[in-house]
Amino acid sequence: MSSNVKEYVDGHHWGLFVLQGLVTVLFGVVALFLPGLTLANLVTLFAVYVTVVGVVELVHGLRDLGKSGSWWFSLLVGVVMLLVGVSLVRNPVTSMDSFFVLVGTVVLARGVADLFVSAFYSTKSDSRLLWVISGVVGVVAGIMLWRHPEAWFLVDAVGLLGLYALVVGSVGLAYASRMHD
Repeated sequence: MSSNVKEYVDGHHWGLFVLQGLVTVLFGVVALFLPGLTLANLVTLFAVYVTVVGVVELVHGLRDLGKSGSWWFSLLVGVVMLLVGVSLVRNPVTSMDSFFVLVGTVVLARGVADLFVSAFYSTKSDSRLLWVISGVVGVVAGIMLWRHPEAWFLVDAVGLLGLYALVVGSVGLAYASRMHD
């Protein structure tokens, strides 16, 4: 198992991290600088973001099918993210409270997974630091989104989600840059 996850962490092609990083940063910029537009279209924007990341993971998993032991991890992540994205597209009237609880749970789970990867599977110390940063930001943002889905928090939640996306997207781009070097 550990070699499979290590292949996933260290064996990704840098281009997939660049694509995920760019999409995440773009989402973050829109959320931070156009919060009114973002709040009005947040479910759709998040659904598109999660769907794109899910498709990238599916492509990675299918491309590595039979070539590495981590293909199943990418397929699993891709399928889950794709299901969340499709569910949100099919149910756009999801209440904001329910939506932020779902988003908070996804962000928290991603943060915990990044911390787990940093602790057990990242082989380079500089890469480990990037995983730790992404994980800590994810855990903090996830808890805040999950615990405060009330209507008064929505504009702040959009900003928090945007900030999270900027940090995680930037970390992904930095990781891709280090992998490419």
